Amino acid sequence: MYQEIIYQYKKKLGDVVFAYQYFLAFRFIVSLLIGVVMVKSALSIKDLGYYELILFIVTSLSFFWSAGIKNAVISFYPGTPESEKTILLTTVFWILFLISSFFGLGLLFFSEGIIHVFTKYNDIPYLNLSAFYLILSVPLVMIENIFFLRQQALKIIHYTHWSQCILLISVILVAYQWPDLYAFLLVLVCWSICRLIYLCIFVLGKDIFIIDKKLGYGFILFSLPLIFNVLLGSLMDMIDGLFVTHYFTENFFPVFRYGAREMPFSTLLFSSLSIAMIPVLIKQGLYTEEIKIRITKLMHWVFPFAIFLMLSSQFIFPIIYSHEFKESAYIFNVYLLILTSRVLLPQTYNLALHQHGIIILTGIAEILINIILSYWWVHIWGVYGLAMATVVAYFIQKLVLIIYNKIVNNVSIHQYLDVKLYFLYTFLLVASFIFSNYLWL
Repeated sequence: MYQEIIYQYKKKLGDVVFAYQYFLAFRFIVSLLIGVVMVKSALSIKDLGYYELILFIVTSLSFFWSAGIKNAVISFYPGTPESEKTILLTTVFWILFLISSFFGLGLLFFSEGIIHVFTKYNDIPYLNLSAFYLILSVPLVMIENIFFLRQQALKIIHYTHWSQCILLISVILVAYQWPDLYAFLLVLVCWSICRLIYLCIFVLGKDIFIIDKKLGYGFILFSLPLIFNVLLGSLMDMIDGLFVTHYFTENFFPVFRYGAREMPFSTLLFSSLSIAMIPVLIKQGLYTEEIKIRITKLMHWVFPFAIFLMLSSQFIFPIIYSHEFKESAYIFNVYLLILTSRVLLPQTYNLALHQHGIIILTGIAEILINIILSYWWVHIWGVYGLAMATVVAYFIQKLVLIIYNKIVNNVSIHQYLDVKLYFLYTFLLVASFIFSNYLWL
């Protein structure tokens, strides 16, 4: 029996999809721990608000195109001739570096205008350091991407451990010795330099300067619809953040940011599963059972965990952070409801079939619905209205894609989802939301 356990463990570690999900989950845990460390440190609530606002601006400027390119590599790589695969990876690295330099320099030289777009505040400290962090950090998404595409599961896990542990230990040391906003930002920059050296020397190696312009142009054209699709998706988070910065004080921004999180791991696990299943659908066909099997396994633990968090968040948040963040728990409870949409993965089929048009159209509709509902509900329920608008808009987008796949692609929702199990878990989650927010205490 002991040997069987060891065998299953090694088999699991060899699963590159599991390894990639493990990387995302581990990174998420570290980000939560860093938030706790920073709140417990001597850093003022105002500087904490600036820190979260800086990360919000950097993410808003870089996530949509970097994630789009990242998704494009995963779709483009399997169809690339074997002799050009390494050249593709190095070419994409330099594309990311050039674009991140463009946005980083833009943040550096046009900081005043960018600040006014994202906030109502007149000044944000250390944007020069933030610009440097943007330039260095974005190309680093290629590390886990390359390991994933090369089916190097163990390398993903090893990279996960050392890279995230270095960051966490560094933040803890700074929080103890030098709890200053500049110091925390400096940690991010140094951590990015460390990983960039690793990428250039140990991952890309001697091939790093090999670039194919023709291949690069073709890849960029292929990436544009995916970039636009991610832009539409990331605008959902940006809209919430922009409403908060314009309707609330800077001290409230970290309260919102710590609460405006979906259930730990759910976004990461289902997003990574969606991406990982694209090559599977391309290779095995649209009617493979693997995607349904993996979704069912995830539902069996993410929903019970979400229900537990729904019922206990108002007690957990003040303990982990402080009583100033109790309101974050109620915001968090609303965002937990997004799980009912996350488990629906119709977009995986559209991406596998390169049906980017319908994803873009539904994404635009999602944004418009979110803006209208956010503006309406923020005046009625405040920040909770913003959160609920995101939940509703996201669900409508997934519903439209489900209907489209049934009509156009002849792919029923039953093909990739255990519908009865889904409705049971959804009912329990919504019931726990009502109990926690309206009947508890």
